[in-house]
Amino acid sequence: MVVIVGILAAVAIPAYNDYVTRSRRSDAFTALETVRAAEKMYRAEKGFYTSDFVDGGTTVLAGCSTTMAGDNYDIAINRTSNTAYTAVASSKNRQAGDFCFRINQDGDQEHSADGGSNWHDDVTWEELRKGHRCPS
Repeated sequence: MVVIVGILAAVAIPAYNDYVTRSRRSDAFTALETVRAAEKMYRAEKGFYTSDFVDGGTTVLAGCSTTMAGDNYDIAINRTSNTAYTAVASSKNRQAGDFCFRINQDGDQEHSADGGSNWHDDVTWEELRKGHRCPS
């Protein structure tokens, strides 16, 4: 009986941990899509994108912050010009070692397995959410 329980635990625990990791990714995806929508509204009003969540204590992007994806991802915006930016979700805490994710003004979605040095779009975010493995 103990052997059977041990075998079940050896199979169930890694599967559960994988499920939890994938479900936490949804927080990052939602946050990045929210930043993209807020950036679109900001540009429509101001004529350019921003790299700030807050300016002088005033919220710049409605509903957005560096902590909007919870404790497992940091969110940042890198504005490269008035018409281009990239929003990045960097994994941390319980999600440390997982992918980092980014999206740009065009909605291009990428992931990085090495902390953000090498970005790939060979597997979609939806596929990563469902548990597909990344070939990169």
